[in-house]
Amino acid sequence: MKKLLLIIAVLVFAENHAQANEKAIDSTVSNPNVNANKEEKKFKFNGVTNFTFNQAYFENWVSGGESSLTGLFSLDYNINYKDENGWVWDNKLMLSIGTTYLSGSSFFKKADDRIEINSVLSKKVNTYWNYSAYFNFRTQLLPGFRFFENEGEEQKEKISRIFSPAIIQLGLGWYYREGELAWVNVAPLAARGIFVSKSYTQNLPAGKKHFGVAPGETSIISLGASLSGFFKSNLMENITMENKFNFYINYLYKIKNVDVEWNANIKLQVNDKISSSLIVHIQYDDDLIKRLQIRELFGLGLSIDI
Repeated sequence: MKKLLLIIAVLVFAENHAQANEKAIDSTVSNPNVNANKEEKKFKFNGVTNFTFNQAYFENWVSGGESSLTGLFSLDYNINYKDENGWVWDNKLMLSIGTTYLSGSSFFKKADDRIEINSVLSKKVNTYWNYSAYFNFRTQLLPGFRFFENEGEEQKEKISRIFSPAIIQLGLGWYYREGELAWVNVAPLAARGIFVSKSYTQNLPAGKKHFGVAPGETSIISLGASLSGFFKSNLMENITMENKFNFYINYLYKIKNVDVEWNANIKLQVNDKISSSLIVHIQYDDDLIKRLQIRELFGLGLSIDI
């Protein structure tokens, strides 16, 4: 009798165990999103959107001053992919646009205007280094003007527009990444193109260039090497500093010249919604202009993280 009860107990346990396994298999088959969710986790998406407004008003102020109104909008989004086979795809979109008005001026003027896309596709070699192919695209969204006085009246001349100029850079090399805080891309083989509308070059006098492009042409292509990177650090509580840099050497023309771009962004997070930022952007590229370009922006505004 005891043997019979033992056999029955074993059979009941085996049947229940088999049913549990069957239910687990059925739930996986009937819910195809299980595997899909695993795939989705390979992608990471984050970003921040900022709105900043600056205003100043003066009337009968003895020490002087000009009333002004400035509005700025910016976003910084990241889309990153990483899988178990060692493939890494990092993408970054940066956009900043703003306008300002000064009392006494006849026109609204740009406070900022920039869009940039970075994309690096790489295959893991060891813990830190990857083979890489990268793409960088930079342009503006709004027309650009040169302002001048003519017989006491402020006038403007259009000198640029969206995609004119547009700068495209791509190359092959090695990619080093250390988490979310730092990366470096070394590309000994890198091509760069500067593209402009022919309407800006067709009437240029001989010997003069428009963003490095010769009269009657629409582009200038170069082959060289590139070193680019990013690093982020905490200066103190609620204050971070992000640095992005790019160096480019042209193998075909003025090899001793180095094109430099450095963008530093110091962020102070006051609370969940209010933040302050200081952006210092330095650029030297004698194809564009044979002088150091400096862009500095400071503002207090609304920050939206996603």
